[in-house]
Amino acid sequence: MTSLRKYLSGTIAAASIAVLSATSVQAEPLKLRLSVESTPGASTQHMLASFRDALKAEMGDDVQIEYFDSGTLGDEIVHMQQVRTGQLDVIPIGSDAVQLDKKFAVFDIPFLFSSREQVSAVLDGDIGKELDMSFQENAGLKVLGYGEIGFRHITNNVRPIVVPDDLKGVKLRTPGSQTRILSFQMLGATPIKMNMGEIYLALQQGVIDGQENPFGNIVKNSWYEVQKYISLSRHVYTPITFVMNKKRYDSLTPAQRAKVDAAAKTAVAMSRKYGADNDATLEAKIRKDAPEVKFNEIDSAAFKKASVPIAKKIGEIAGEEFAAKFVAAAN
Repeated sequence: MTSLRKYLSGTIAAASIAVLSATSVQAEPLKLRLSVESTPGASTQHMLASFRDALKAEMGDDVQIEYFDSGTLGDEIVHMQQVRTGQLDVIPIGSDAVQLDKKFAVFDIPFLFSSREQVSAVLDGDIGKELDMSFQENAGLKVLGYGEIGFRHITNNVRPIVVPDDLKGVKLRTPGSQTRILSFQMLGATPIKMNMGEIYLALQQGVIDGQENPFGNIVKNSWYEVQKYISLSRHVYTPITFVMNKKRYDSLTPAQRAKVDAAAKTAVAMSRKYGADNDATLEAKIRKDAPEVKFNEIDSAAFKKASVPIAKKIGEIAGEEFAAKFVAAAN
């Protein structure tokens, strides 16, 4: 009888310890490191900050967030390395996503999208899911959602860009994306890879003639102050690929994962609204603040015709089967 009592007492004690251990594990707050190279107000920074705030609202004291922006931890390339090695947990990625997965080259196919609704339908459907699975496999990153950097326009100090021939010889800063560089080379420009923080001075000193970005970045970085021409090209749409280290994501409890997913969904909606609002107001701001800057429309038909071989070349890089599905979904 005494042995039985000892056994039962031991079993109860062990169970109590197990329950207490489980409770303390569950009580441990989720710790996340978030970072972005851009400064407050830029599209990528806005999305990461929106996620941070939404997650804090979802989890309260159950989450502890280390947050960095303004390139404190390096540029986007460094951030991509850090999130893959687990030094960072969550980052937004812009055009450089293609450096981790060639499928993302499809976003450099020129003149494919004409509206935000068209883009959202593609990103929120089967194409977005396939890109997520591909990123998990090839980069070890889980895509939490797709935000917006937006439709890009060409600015420069040489001439208005109306037809493809107008790009000939123009030294144009582009992101490091192989396919973005390829596109402008095939259109006759001289693409130059350069970090965003270097662009203003390079434009001012004539190291480069121009650049291509959405209005959000053009205004945020004051590039219009050192540019004569803004050509409303809307040549490509750049999404924000919002990612989390996959091992870290997989390590979350179901409850934590649900809250991270919910915060990401909120950040996606806020990012897209921010992009739409920017386009609606920032062109007007430039026209008011810099009346000497000349705006012009482009000859879309001429550029679409010139882009046919570019789309074919990008399809070969991204994978012809996937590129064909992407184009079909866009249309």
